[in-house]
Amino acid sequence: MSSKLGNLKQEYDKLLSEIQKHDRLYYVEYTPEISDYEYDLLLKKLEEIEKNHPELISPNSPTKRVGDALTEGFRQVSHKVPMLSLANTYSDEELQDFVERVYKLLETQKVEFCAELKMDGVAVTLRYEKGVFVRALTRGDGKKGDDITANMKTIHSLPLSLSGKHIPDYIEVRGEVFLPHKIFQKLNNKKSQMGEDLWANPRNAAAGSLKLLDPAEVAERKLSFVCYGIAEVSSKEITTQFDALSFIKNLGLPVFADGFYKVCKSLDEILDFADFIQKKRASLPFDIDGMVVKVNQLKFHDVLGFTGKHPRFAVAYKFAPEQATTKIYDITLQVGRTGVLTPVAELEPVSLAGSTISRATLHNQEEIERKDIRIGDTVIIEKGGDVIPKVVQVVLEKRPHSSKPWKMPTHCPCCGTPVVISVSEVAVRCPSKNCLEQRVRRIIFFVSKDAMDIEHLGDKVVRQLVEKNLVTSISDIYSLTEEDLALLDGFKEKSIHNLLQSIEKSKHVSLARLILALGIKHVGEGTAEILANHTKNLKNLLSIKEGDLDSIEGIGPKIAESILQYFSDPIHIKEIEHLITKGVQPEVIKAIEDTGHPFYNKHFVLTGTLQNYTRLEAGNLIKQKGGKVSSTVGSSTDYLVVGEDPGSKLDKAKKLHVKILDEQDFTKLL
Repeated sequence: MSSKLGNLKQEYDKLLSEIQKHDRLYYVEYTPEISDYEYDLLLKKLEEIEKNHPELISPNSPTKRVGDALTEGFRQVSHKVPMLSLANTYSDEELQDFVERVYKLLETQKVEFCAELKMDGVAVTLRYEKGVFVRALTRGDGKKGDDITANMKTIHSLPLSLSGKHIPDYIEVRGEVFLPHKIFQKLNNKKSQMGEDLWANPRNAAAGSLKLLDPAEVAERKLSFVCYGIAEVSSKEITTQFDALSFIKNLGLPVFADGFYKVCKSLDEILDFADFIQKKRASLPFDIDGMVVKVNQLKFHDVLGFTGKHPRFAVAYKFAPEQATTKIYDITLQVGRTGVLTPVAELEPVSLAGSTISRATLHNQEEIERKDIRIGDTVIIEKGGDVIPKVVQVVLEKRPHSSKPWKMPTHCPCCGTPVVISVSEVAVRCPSKNCLEQRVRRIIFFVSKDAMDIEHLGDKVVRQLVEKNLVTSISDIYSLTEEDLALLDGFKEKSIHNLLQSIEKSKHVSLARLILALGIKHVGEGTAEILANHTKNLKNLLSIKEGDLDSIEGIGPKIAESILQYFSDPIHIKEIEHLITKGVQPEVIKAIEDTGHPFYNKHFVLTGTLQNYTRLEAGNLIKQKGGKVSSTVGSSTDYLVVGEDPGSKLDKAKKLHVKILDEQDFTKLL
């Protein structure tokens, strides 16, 4: 690999890691740190690298995913009609590109567009048969969703049976679950009174609510719902998107209020309607983050079709982030689980996008220096997509004469250890392994839903356990007794029983979850899955060597180095051994090899975007049948599996006369 490509690979891996972090914060922890706009910019940068260098594409790339992850505890059901996300635009020029692309693909300008609100909620699909509500699914991964029927039945605005004169034999409608501002504020006030972490915004509160396993608890959240379209219907009379909304409304289903969806016959009309919506935005009782523009005539939808991830007949036109002005009265520091010190601006409370803001992350010293942020400054903050805000810029003309540049402290604010500077990460870190705050954060991560998933062991409970010296390392969790837990504030007999049950249940999570929970640097959910598939069990994991990692697709040099460093540390090995001693036995992955299968002992390479599998899924299926997967086409390659938008591997395979399989051929052979 050339040094230039090597540098690009490093940039790609860093960008991928950052996006995966924000995916986890947004979709799993419901605590986003950046706006949708900033996230989309990161994603576009990743897409640009992948377009120009398909050989760098990771099987875990978010460009291969559609939406939320599936949730444990819910039954997963396949979507009859795939539930894809929309492509985003942020400017008039990008919207114009969309309109002109539609004209070009259809070879006509006799096209109408239906413009409507883009709710900032959670997409779901509902099915009614003979007028009766039978099922509700989340978007999930676009192909399958979580069955949340019981939870959706708690929403009072959603009818359990349809009304009207023309009830179809069946209809599947798509819509958004959301929280009105007043309800969201009441929920956060209640959480504040109980000393719990607040929801970042209404969208994340709604998403978290739908993933609760107890419908009675969901009912207390008082969610709302609005329909925005039809996925499937037995009636053949509906010819436009505008008609579809009217049809849904006549069945008694909630839709946008009159005046908030409109047929537009040109780009100018779309932009005029967008201007109208933006002026109304602040007065709406719920969050929107833009407008959706769809080709109105449904007959054109099939003609336009889909890309790998998005429909070509619709686009999301997102509005500019909202801003407010306030003052920084202090800059404090948070110590993360890896020791990274993150500065946080403590703000004079200000109302922004429907909530009161009192804190904003400043990310790092470099960010503070770049924007010259100081204590006492008047600043403009932004809350794009209604997430946790950031400081956009300083209002210099209002800066106090006595202000001084802020500097990162030389010692950890928690344990007093001298800090070290990590140039590669643009981070200041506390190197102490005995730092109390790091210990708390590591344990919080270990027990989190994405990792060991120990219910009833929230942040505040972990902090109590550490501060009372009941837990000093992750393995201590599995030595906790009823007597220990009785020492915690608010813990009675039922709370103690529930927590001990959750701890016992976590002993048998998947190996991938345990690997993720260990908190190995650079090892996210996807890498943990790859590592688990390769090592199969804890014994192999503990004895992993450099040569073992070199051959694993999806694990680059940087990640491999980090894994080797982790497992060469005697403290980490001892801790894992303690976990095993205390009964932690993750599920072992058994290899399935069918010597009679066409894949057995054959070498595969994958390129392009597959419709029904991620690269990782396809690779695992190949390996389960005894095949081998490589990232490069060579003389030993037996098959090249080709998806949409294949890269240079296709040309090379043709030159080497490698057998080429499209997705249909691959599935048949599988």
